[in-house]
Amino acid sequence: MLNDLFMTDALMEVVSDARRRANKHGERFNIFSILRVHRNEAETHSRFLHELLKPQGRHGEGGAYLQLFLEDVLGLQASGEDPYRVSRELATEEKRRVDIVIESPDAIVGIELKIDAADQQAQLHDYYQELEWRAGSEKQVVLAYLTLDGKRPSAMSLNGLHKEKVVCLSFADNVSLWLEACIEKSQHKPALAHAIQQYQQLIHNLTGKGGTMGDLVAGELNSDVERFKEALEVEKSLPKAKASVQELFWQELRAALEAQFGVTPSVYGGKSIAAISQDYYSKNRNNKHVGIKLPICSLESRNVYLYVNLYHAVHYGLRVEDESGTVVPSPDLREMARMAVGKGNAVADGHADWLACYYYNPAAGDDEKIINFDAFNSAAVGLLDPEVRRTLIADMVAHQAELAAKAKTLRSR
Repeated sequence: MLNDLFMTDALMEVVSDARRRANKHGERFNIFSILRVHRNEAETHSRFLHELLKPQGRHGEGGAYLQLFLEDVLGLQASGEDPYRVSRELATEEKRRVDIVIESPDAIVGIELKIDAADQQAQLHDYYQELEWRAGSEKQVVLAYLTLDGKRPSAMSLNGLHKEKVVCLSFADNVSLWLEACIEKSQHKPALAHAIQQYQQLIHNLTGKGGTMGDLVAGELNSDVERFKEALEVEKSLPKAKASVQELFWQELRAALEAQFGVTPSVYGGKSIAAISQDYYSKNRNNKHVGIKLPICSLESRNVYLYVNLYHAVHYGLRVEDESGTVVPSPDLREMARMAVGKGNAVADGHADWLACYYYNPAAGDDEKIINFDAFNSAAVGLLDPEVRRTLIADMVAHQAELAAKAKTLRSR
């Protein structure tokens, strides 16, 4: 499968040595990573940052960290005397939730965090409108878009909102430097300083910043022409190798679904499984969603399908198609379905055209099972192991069968 991808002994030696050096001071022993919550936006990153920013936070440092953030990261003048309120998951009129909001008599700041989640339709547009409405004409409005690398939000999320209305921040630089300042201010509380250091190391691990294995490998390659040439050959072969892993996943998943439901799933977004897998890495996707689907049942004269969809990460669930095969929102069926199957854990679960949408079975899984073929995360790499692949697909299909069975019970209601 991966015969186009070769690693010479010299390159293997470089990678192995870099791995050892990157863990010289125990950097890989990170409590967030060990507990497998390192990429959880809501329960890890949003909660931790909110706790640091809160003047009433358990750190006991009052508004010190908040003042550093406002002044050093956002460039806002912060007064230690002003009453600041810092909240999480602020509900908007559009039934969305702003991750973190900082409010004072003079300003209101909204922060949207992105680790793995994709942008949603009109998301930042709606957030800005909500902040503007709350500010009236009396407060400065700041909307920050915080990502690993500081990338700009999509036009879909802005939905006409001028890009200058959004401040782009990065975990790699802005948050990392702020955390360094927080650690410096916390030296009189060693346990607190160490906790912040653990989070800072997590950020370094996620962003590849500062003395990571990638930096060390790059340093070695930059000084050796032959090894650099070998690495270039590996780089050329990676898209094809990734496509072959993805193709194998789709093939085995389709076979497992056919065995479970007695129907062969059809491919959408491309002519075949081979095509969608190869095109995913060789062409500009332009927000293109691909995957496989199969019919489940008819509810209220509408056709309910099981979709397994890929944009960045693989997600699956129930959708409704009209007679032309177009996915259509069905608010009444969505409400019925969610009473039966529950709330999904995928970002797309918030979209009206999914009755319910999941990355994995929340009753038996964890976020380590999220297969991200865009970032090609550890779960995607794990698919190289046949036993891991079979187990993951079996778990996925079992949950999909459970969702389908619950959907069918709605016909009798």
